[in-house]
Amino acid sequence: MLRSVCTIIFTIAASYAALAQGGSNYSMFGVGDIRRSASAAYDGLGGTQIAVASPYAVNLLNPAAWSALQTSRLQIGFRFNQQTISDGSTSADQNNGKLDGFCLAFSVDTSLGAGATFGLRPFSSVNYSLATHFSDSLLGKRIEGSVESTGNGGLTSVFLGGAIRPFEGLRIGAAVEGLFGTIISTVRTTIFDANAYTSLNQRNDGFKGIGGRFGLMYSPMTNFTVGISASAYSDININSQTRFSTVSSNEITGDTLFGSETQTQLPASLGIGLSYISGKFLFAADAEAQDFSVMTYRKGRADFKRMTRFSAGVSRLAEHSPGSSFENRIGFNFGIGYQQLYYSVFEKEVDEIYGSFGMQLPISQSAMFDVALTGGSRGSAANGAVREMFLRFGFSASIGEIWFQPFVRE
Repeated sequence: MLRSVCTIIFTIAASYAALAQGGSNYSMFGVGDIRRSASAAYDGLGGTQIAVASPYAVNLLNPAAWSALQTSRLQIGFRFNQQTISDGSTSADQNNGKLDGFCLAFSVDTSLGAGATFGLRPFSSVNYSLATHFSDSLLGKRIEGSVESTGNGGLTSVFLGGAIRPFEGLRIGAAVEGLFGTIISTVRTTIFDANAYTSLNQRNDGFKGIGGRFGLMYSPMTNFTVGISASAYSDININSQTRFSTVSSNEITGDTLFGSETQTQLPASLGIGLSYISGKFLFAADAEAQDFSVMTYRKGRADFKRMTRFSAGVSRLAEHSPGSSFENRIGFNFGIGYQQLYYSVFEKEVDEIYGSFGMQLPISQSAMFDVALTGGSRGSAANGAVREMFLRFGFSASIGEIWFQPFVRE
């Protein structure tokens, strides 16, 4: 069954970069919203996963967790975002949905925890829409109009890596990442007059770069695990094309195109996590930091700074052993989290706080369906900024098969 699905997945992957969008109006800053997880199994835990390994869910933040997979697996997901944006006096709703990555994980040798993983995941997402009305006097005539700013796109990571368990209690994993994608920004200025022109400025930024991710999980005692996840990236190359157009009611009267090539640093990240299993419950917590003050892309729109993330989760573990009842094979996840995002607007830091709930539903003995709902708020409607209330619904499906038969060792 897994082999028959692969052809469909690679067809989807060919158009993945164009579909990868999402986020909020705050995603206009930098490279957009940074995506940490791409699995509803971990979204339900508030994104907590650095020290959480699973036999069926592919962990994309800590490659060391891949050594816990018992079968070769295909994982694919989807995410829907709903935002209510308010500046204190008015509010607006906007929503969007996107593919949430896919991956193929090959469990080569379960006794050694050896395996390899390949896939695509969203690294960042941009999706914003702003409109401002203006009114002024020129030569005794009242002029009114609007400025509309929109953006979409983001960065995608294609990764290839592996993991192994050199001895009981220690898991090590690493992956090479290629980053690519496009961020499209458009500013349309319209004057409400039949004889006036509309100004249209569009900028397309194409990104290319490489990086790597390393992770380990160590269990110094039964049921207690410490996890470390780190990433580092080369300078990211940016190929930009900016088009300035003047449009009348029925034709383009002016069109100028500029091109440029620049680079920006993408900061390294470091995270640590803890997990403990007591009976049927797992307790976990993460802390992660990434210093974006080194990034120069779109600098000036906001001040870039260190991003920090803290999250904690509790899971009522599902039973996967043969013969378990359907009720015991259902898992439940709960999580909370706090992020101090990597930019400040009008010299004000932007924070995000959220809570989450998730379920793991067995489809068959080797297939699992995860759903997660996350709700929270971002920013504050003060000093010209906005507050966003959000709901994020995600689901992911994971299908497994035994591709590599174990062999007898002497």
